[in-house]
Amino acid sequence: MRRRLATILPLSGWVALRRLVLIGVALPFVFLLFGLTGEESEHWRQVRSHMLPTYIWETAVTVGGSVTLAALIGISLAWCVALHAFPGRRAFEVILLLPLAIPAYISAYTYDGLLGYTGAIQAALRNHLRIDVNDYGFSAPRMANAIFIFAIAYYPYIYIFARTYLRNHGASMLESAMLLGGVRGRIFFRVILPLLRPSLIAGGTLVCLEVLNDYGVTSYFGIHTFTTAIFAAWFGMGETASAVKLALLLLAAVLAILLASKALQRVGRYHLASGKEKGCRPRKLEGLGAAGAFFLCFSAAAVCFLIPAAQMLAWARMVWDASIIASLLPDFWKTLFVAGGASLMIMALASASAVACHAYPGRLSKLAAQAASIGYAIPAAVLAIGAVTLFARIDGMIVRFAVGFLRVPLGMTVWLLLYAYVVRFFSIGYQAVEGGYLKIGNLRSEVSRVLGRGPTMTFLLVELPMLRNAIISGSILVFVDIIKELPLTLILRPFNFNTLGTRAYEFANNEAIPETSLPALAIVAISAAFVALMQLRNERSETSC
Repeated sequence: MRRRLATILPLSGWVALRRLVLIGVALPFVFLLFGLTGEESEHWRQVRSHMLPTYIWETAVTVGGSVTLAALIGISLAWCVALHAFPGRRAFEVILLLPLAIPAYISAYTYDGLLGYTGAIQAALRNHLRIDVNDYGFSAPRMANAIFIFAIAYYPYIYIFARTYLRNHGASMLESAMLLGGVRGRIFFRVILPLLRPSLIAGGTLVCLEVLNDYGVTSYFGIHTFTTAIFAAWFGMGETASAVKLALLLLAAVLAILLASKALQRVGRYHLASGKEKGCRPRKLEGLGAAGAFFLCFSAAAVCFLIPAAQMLAWARMVWDASIIASLLPDFWKTLFVAGGASLMIMALASASAVACHAYPGRLSKLAAQAASIGYAIPAAVLAIGAVTLFARIDGMIVRFAVGFLRVPLGMTVWLLLYAYVVRFFSIGYQAVEGGYLKIGNLRSEVSRVLGRGPTMTFLLVELPMLRNAIISGSILVFVDIIKELPLTLILRPFNFNTLGTRAYEFANNEAIPETSLPALAIVAISAAFVALMQLRNERSETSC
């Protein structure tokens, strides 16, 4: 019995650290459940009776419309780039990923200013072409605006999954369909699209989670989603109990989406008959075909990245001032500090969890790793309420048992923000390290263990050099996501603590749209550089393999 317990619960430092990570990720959501124990307030009764149907409807329409439009854009671009050769194709493979470098709320500010009455388009029509423009002709319904912004910001999630599949698989099925006389357009709908269903589900799930997490776009366009309702209840009304109940409803919606995604992945599953399945060979286009493919990719790149970037550059030139730059420098360094610090913490904890899972494999290890990775699926507003509740309890215990130990409560320091970042983005770092382990296999690690090396020395001397690329890629992804993060930073930042994202939000909230360009450009420049670096590293590793 003792030996069996030792195999189930091995007493190792790596396993203990993994359990601490799991507890740390789970605690905010455990404390969030305490919000159900209070009495029902009058504000919550009003919300439940009058506003809750509006929150459900507008959230559902926004999420559904965004996923549909993002899928249309992502799959069409993946089909064009992965299966066709045309001038500029290699450049578009990188450029079409750059919209990930522009946060959705920044795209919203940019396009609203660009298409507004004083924007460049209407001003050019009035001043140069002498066309009297009706401003209503350029205004779209607020929900349509949000769906458009979400689609152009998050379509790369679907594009990446679809392009990767078409580049590495599906050649035999495509060739068989063409040998049987299938027309290329019909083959797309009858063969390729069903094969892309797992990629579409995986990318679409990420788009759903990003839209549910958003606050900047929905609040700017005045859409009543659950996230904006949580902010309104917590900050506007001071109704913490109502905010907690709305957060739990949003958490239930997220879990329902994740369960539906898993169920759809299991329906109609298929497996490749051969493990040597090759990727589709691009078909060379000429004439009108090449021009059409180039125009499609260039239009997507222009709308999703080049036009917003050009507008921000124009605004930056207009508002450029040494005093503004000097005032933004502290925000720039604070952004790098929290993003860099959180990235290091996440990758260290993710590496430790992955080492524990591989050194001590088992069902419990896999379950603990999956449970610790749930944070990314939870909207930031939900996580923020749980983290604040947790730190309030910790501060209360410190004041009770160690009077005078803290000059400032932990809940009012940057540690609260860093902790929330670790919980939310731990999944990205862990998946990156786990993917690295799947590539290198277990042979070298097992040889090292047979030769007498323990898990720690095996990791440091054998596994870590081979996992270097995976850890660097995971660090880049985490760093870029934290720089772009807005809701968590808005809620949990200490007093008088601004990042580039919160500074851009404050400018937009004060209707100073051109001034948003300077912090926005800094975010875009940093993110675009890291996204391009990651893409080049991936291309180099694929070439070397």
